[in-house]
Amino acid sequence: MKVRDVLTLDVADVALGGKALARVEGQVVFVDRGLPGDRVTALVTKANRRFAEARFTGLKTAAAGRVAARCAHVDQCGGCRFQELPYAEQAALKQRQVREALQHLGGFADPPVSEIVPAPSPWHYRNKMEFSFAPVPGTSAEAGRESAVLGLHERGTYDRVFALRECWLPSPLTVEIVRFTQEFARAHGWRAYHPSRHDGVARFLTIRHLPHTASCAVHLVAASESLAGLDAWARGVAALSPEVRTITLGLNRGRAHVAFAEEERPLVGDGVIVERLLGLEFEVVGNAFLQTNSAQAEQLYEGALAAARLTGGESVLDLYSGAGTLTLVFARAAAHVVGVESVADSVERARRNATRNGLANARFELGESRAVLREWARGERAGVFRPDVVVVDPPRAGLHPRVVARVAELEPSRIVYVSCNPATLARDLKDFAARGWRPAEVKPYDMFPHTPHIECVTRLERANT
Repeated sequence: MKVRDVLTLDVADVALGGKALARVEGQVVFVDRGLPGDRVTALVTKANRRFAEARFTGLKTAAAGRVAARCAHVDQCGGCRFQELPYAEQAALKQRQVREALQHLGGFADPPVSEIVPAPSPWHYRNKMEFSFAPVPGTSAEAGRESAVLGLHERGTYDRVFALRECWLPSPLTVEIVRFTQEFARAHGWRAYHPSRHDGVARFLTIRHLPHTASCAVHLVAASESLAGLDAWARGVAALSPEVRTITLGLNRGRAHVAFAEEERPLVGDGVIVERLLGLEFEVVGNAFLQTNSAQAEQLYEGALAAARLTGGESVLDLYSGAGTLTLVFARAAAHVVGVESVADSVERARRNATRNGLANARFELGESRAVLREWARGERAGVFRPDVVVVDPPRAGLHPRVVARVAELEPSRIVYVSCNPATLARDLKDFAARGWRPAEVKPYDMFPHTPHIECVTRLERANT
């Protein structure tokens, strides 16, 4: 098997991460699309002695359980890989993948994985989407005729974007704003930023539409302010719906092609909207993190609170606390809560959220979790904290081994681990097990239907309890 070979493959399974898995003469082949039972054709893009990777090129025979894709972009987009699998089967697949990750990567023979909690709705659940601008291939920048396309990245690429016509994950208003911006950009000759040449202006369009407060924020990210008709565009977007509360222009002059604003200028409103989760209110700004499925976030937070088994008198440490959403949920049920977060703006936002919700028993420390725990252990930072319960909610990379060690050294009564990556969860649980902690329950939550992403809440207890 070599690169550029075209293969006919029988898909046997779906691997953790969403790629279809097939075998040819004993060699494993990962394909970027396909369901168990499909017979597909695929172009080999990478090959070595152990495995090969291939790009889906056609469906020869469909699996018996396959359903028709709802989205017209199914052949282009890399997002909804599972939409042709009935939702109940998607949930069952994810639950099995969590169990297998803990077995194969964590070394747990019989991991205590509970029934997965399905999303309240498999469609229109995303409260935030990021869309990219890109130059249209074949148009000329030198002649001043380079057109811009606005949409999502083609599957498996970083530099090719297709024009969005529809998307069933965000709200209908989100898609309406994208379509309006596409037409406005075309009519006013907006030039897209080129990720290789590092010229052009328009970079990203980020839209948050928060369902519990019916509030929408639109954030345009650009390399400069030189976009024709910018104020007219903002007025046009605001006129689409009274739920559009704020519109901002964010400037990103760096070469890293990420939807992050180094500075932000309000065009409509003040750049802030509010979401309500479990009766608490949280301010949301352009660069802030908020769980992108509000309805399922409430179930996830309730699951984390249940795993902590609080009686009301405990102290809780929340690592990677962000803008304080989970921290403040715990603050209502505990005596004292401390959140640790490395992003200064998030810490300030968390403090504002605590004041907004009248929760004086929550405080927030600025610093990277590993450093804060080390400084507490050495007496180098004021406010040394000995918690009864530790909550960790790290990014996809999981926990640094020293964070695992420091948390274990605190000797809490239990640890609650909220994870968005079963692979790093399995690795970290193995590290905790080496220090005398066992997973008592692992509960998966499907935050992102039709995608391979899975969240889990794990309760860890001392192995001798």
